[in-house]
Amino acid sequence: MFDRIKDIERFLAIVDAGSLHEAAARLDVSQPGLSRVLKRMEEQCEGQLFDRLPRGIALTPLGEVVTEKCRHLLRESELAGDDIRSAVSGRTGQLRLSVGPVWIFAILPQVLPALNDSFPGVRLKLSARGFHEAVTLLEQGHLDAHVGGFDSEATLPSHLTRIPLMDVELGVVAVASHPIFKGDLSLERLCDFPWIDYGAGRPSGSQVWPGAQDIQSEVFRKTGRRFRTIVECDASGLALMRAEPYLAYLPTTIAENIPGLPLRQVPVQLDERKFRAGLVVRKSLLANPIVEMLTDLHRRILRDR
Repeated sequence: MFDRIKDIERFLAIVDAGSLHEAAARLDVSQPGLSRVLKRMEEQCEGQLFDRLPRGIALTPLGEVVTEKCRHLLRESELAGDDIRSAVSGRTGQLRLSVGPVWIFAILPQVLPALNDSFPGVRLKLSARGFHEAVTLLEQGHLDAHVGGFDSEATLPSHLTRIPLMDVELGVVAVASHPIFKGDLSLERLCDFPWIDYGAGRPSGSQVWPGAQDIQSEVFRKTGRRFRTIVECDASGLALMRAEPYLAYLPTTIAENIPGLPLRQVPVQLDERKFRAGLVVRKSLLANPIVEMLTDLHRRILRDR
């Protein structure tokens, strides 16, 4: 449908800049030239892509659909270029990978050495993200794959797919020296210590793992008490658990294998919660040798747990 990759790049620059003037400045091109690109795109799409506002522009519903497809097309074009360069000069290219906040410490350090040895020319760009944020970035073309817990009931865009690797059980965890292990292990004692919430920012009703707020609701229902404090954070919260007497609700099998952080499960009686973990990846990358090896390495490591 779109005749020129350059038009797609300039259209997305307009989207990201929020105005033709700003996009032209960023691209170092004339605003009339950029207007002609936009007009050509709207003619090809047979509809208006932006609403013109007093200050800037905003995507129309059609424009939002076109933006999603253009990001996908642009990334597929980049991947095709990587494949061609790989065929000519060996294994090169890049993989933009996001990893769950616990997974990045417990599993990834065992995966990366073998991956780097097999693909020394590949640039691996890592970030720690939750499932829902990762899917948004995958949909927008900013990521290639995500590994960690995922929502089995969430509808994925058509160009993404799940690769299940394991079922994970959840539980309350603390460092092995935590004072909670020295007294009565009751639900009430969970309220005597601060908590880390790795579920912060997830959509309501998420089928990935719940956060401390969800566990607090269950404990309050059963005991009438609330937690002392809850700190919302990302993967950096693991450093807090090393330094202070925090509790967290995490995938126990994975959390208990974090190098340098001796976490133990706190054996208290809570409702059973499980989720599935694995990869969410662009379908066009399923046959990519880097993704194939990434998947195989995870399967072998998790099988040994």
